[in-house]
Formats: sequence, structure tokens, C-alpha cells
Amino acid sequence: MAITIKDVAKETNLAISTISKYINGGNVREKNRIIIQQAIEKLGYIPNDAARSLRTSKSYLIGIMEGYIHSAHQSVIVGEIEKKLREKGYSLLFAGKDMEDGQAIRFAIENACDGLIICPANSDRQYIPLLKEKNIPAVLLEENWIGTELDCVQTDAATSSYELVEHLVKSGHSDIGIINGPPYRGTASERLRGYKRVMEDYAMPLRKEFIIECEFRFEDGYRAMKQLWNLEKRPTAVFATSYDLAQGMMAAIHEMKLKVPEEVSIVVFDDFDLSTLVKPQLTAVSQPLIKLADTACDILMRRIQNGWPEQRKVVRIKSQINYRDSVMDISGGE
Repeated sequence: MAITIKDVAKETNLAISTISKYINGGNVREKNRIIIQQAIEKLGYIPNDAARSLRTSKSYLIGIMEGYIHSAHQSVIVGEIEKKLREKGYSLLFAGKDMEDGQAIRFAIENACDGLIICPANSDRQYIPLLKEKNIPAVLLEENWIGTELDCVQTDAATSSYELVEHLVKSGHSDIGIINGPPYRGTASERLRGYKRVMEDYAMPLRKEFIIECEFRFEDGYRAMKQLWNLEKRPTAVFATSYDLAQGMMAAIHEMKLKVPEEVSIVVFDDFDLSTLVKPQLTAVSQPLIKLADTACDILMRRIQNGWPEQRKVVRIKSQINYRDSVMDISGGE
């Protein structure tokens, strides 16, 4: 016999209206949310999405524009978004992979998504007015499209990069290379801005050959490190601005048999297994990925209930730097 909402209410000793509110994405007390979710899992209750959609005029689908999920960074974020939204009674519709500009947003609209979480790497922003016309709220995650009405959740990448590079400077380094993402990515621009601000604040020369812009990919990090080490004047320290770039950089360092930090000091943006598995362990920026994902979901749920905002909300979440053993102090105690 099929489990019904009445069975969930009986199991939890809560009113059917409370169960219904939770299942339909409404806000309930935290203790009730936990009790209801545990009962749903225990009983194996599966809401009738078709009937629910007819009652509420919602699809209970959230589109996520992410493209290829090929890194630990993306996996953590998407996994937490899926978990958070499932607790609210929503399912994810993936859009972006192998899609040209505009196709992903149109795909989400055609599938009647109630909202969108956009982790953008392209220029779909010209389709934002269409979202507003259809009253489909969206939240930008990590990238900030200046000039749009969309809410945005991101880390304070420029500040974290500044602190990371300043650590190198205070350790006596002035010849500092940076392996960065492409200029059309807002996250890459912010990380480069932090790097440049340190060099300017400490009156150090900005050497163009020390700044390498490429895609956030393993193979690009590998090639960039080789390129830096083939310079006549080599950097004494290198900053890789993403986990994938750091993996490629470390592969090149291993292949060239370079000693870290004796021959080159290393700092990286994103702190996953690589940072602690290699010897020496890497000084790295640890981004609050779970908090990023949860905050984006919470904002989107409010927008679905209340409609498009009169004023966009931009949330910046502070990262943490884990100082380890990959930086050599060459300051001579100055």
C-alpha cells in the first residue's frame, strides 16, 4: 500500500498542513524540518510531483547552469546544492553541458524551472530579461555579472588573493608568478586584482611574463608552470589560482624534479586533498563551498516565494588561508 502524507503526519505527530508546507517548499521550524525529513526517509514516502505541480502551479525543478563537472570544487558545490534543494522538495535539472550561449537558459525556461542557480562561464547574461519576463528568479554563484538584477553569492576572492601573495612578499619574495584563469571569468579577474594590488602596495615591479592567463584546467596549469620555468629570469614563487591549475602545476614541478620550497615556493587557491597529500603540504586558500551553496539555495527559495527583488543582493563570504610548508622564507630575517 502506498505511503501517503497522512502516514508522514502520523509518524511525526505534526499537522498535515505542516507536512504539506514543507513538501511544497515552504518554511517550517528547523526541528520540524528534521523530524519530517527523517519520517519521509524512514517510510519511503515519495511526493506525487505531478499532483503537487497541479496544486501549486510549480514544477519543483531548479535549473543549475554548471557545464562540465570535472573538479572537486564543482562536485562539492553541486552535491551540496542537490542535498539542500532535495530537503526543500525540489529536483535539479542540469543545463549548460555542450550548450552554446543562451541555450542553457532557454532549456531551463522550456522545462518550466521554478528558479535557476547560475555558475556562469559564458555570456548568457543577455537572456536575463527573458527570465524576468517569465518570473523565474535566478542566483549567480561565484561569478558576479555587473549590471544585472540577479542576486549573487561569492567569496571575497580579491582579498584572499591579496593575503596569500602578501604572505609571499613578507617571506622575501618579489619575483612572483601567477597562473590564472581567463580574463572573461570574474573569479579570475578578482584573483589577479588581489595579486596586482600587493605588487603595487609594496612597490614591486609587475612583470608581464610572470602573469599567465589560461583556462582553469589541469593541462593549462601544467603548460604554464613549464612556461614560467623556461624564462631566463625565473620566479622564486608561483601562485596557482584554482585547484585544477594547481594540480597541473604540481605535475610539471614533479616532472622537472623541482624541490618545493627550496627551488620554488608555491601557494594555491582552493584547498583539497592535493594540498595535504603532497610533500611539503601546500599553503592554500580554503573556500567555504558548503556555505556558498547553502546561501545561494536559501536566497533562491526566498525569491521563488516572494518574486524578483527590487534591489539585488550580493553576498561575499570570507575564505580562510591555511598556512603550511610550501613557502621558503628568503627575507633573511628582515
